[in-house]
Amino acid sequence: MSAQLITAVALYGAKAGPVERLLETVQAISREKMGDGFRPYTLDQIHGTLIRLDGITDKRSGLIVNQHYREFAGAAAPMDHARALNILADSLTPPVAIRIGGFQRSAPATFSSRGQRPYERMFSVQGQAFVLMGWPVATVINGISQRPLDGLRRRMNEANILHWYHESWADIDNDFHLVIGHRDRVPDHEATEAVRAVRAYLAQHPAQIEVGVGDVAIIASNSPSLAPAQFIGRLPLSVAEIGKLYR
Repeated sequence: MSAQLITAVALYGAKAGPVERLLETVQAISREKMGDGFRPYTLDQIHGTLIRLDGITDKRSGLIVNQHYREFAGAAAPMDHARALNILADSLTPPVAIRIGGFQRSAPATFSSRGQRPYERMFSVQGQAFVLMGWPVATVINGISQRPLDGLRRRMNEANILHWYHESWADIDNDFHLVIGHRDRVPDHEATEAVRAVRAYLAQHPAQIEVGVGDVAIIASNSPSLAPAQFIGRLPLSVAEIGKLYR
């Protein structure tokens, strides 16, 4: 099997409890403001990307290398999938608590995300996609000195994998982002109104979720939405099972 996209994600599949109610409400508000122009993802396909595992076959060695890592490292070091799986397990044991919502427009914040306050980043339209975003509770309380998601992604360098959103060795990405749907011919003012309405709701209705090893899946797909998925594998997985996804 050879897929365009291979990635480790959290929360892919059936949802329940606070995360299910949160996603249903956010999608309902978005649909109310945009009508049929809002194309929601199914709840099952909504996911939080932890680390992309895209790889290509190096022509000289025949080994699978992470293209993003090769571009920055300048060397075709093979992806170490065994190390990557260990990093995922170690980084999410115990589970990482994630806070979505609860950020006020004018309240002080302990951190920023890509130069923006968490109020602006917790729900936004990015191109055609509507993105819900949360952060580790440790970061919300203590500031950016505590960044377990970025730590997980940075440790992947040990497996010769560079996080997709690290554009340099020093970049930080501690975001937990979930695409909830796309817009189809929705005017900008309607999309903006939907974003405002969802932010207002989230500010007053925070949700906390736990992301542990049992919530992780390795997905192979030819679509960024991961629908349909060609492969869904829950941890623990063998290196041989992952290796088949690139061939």
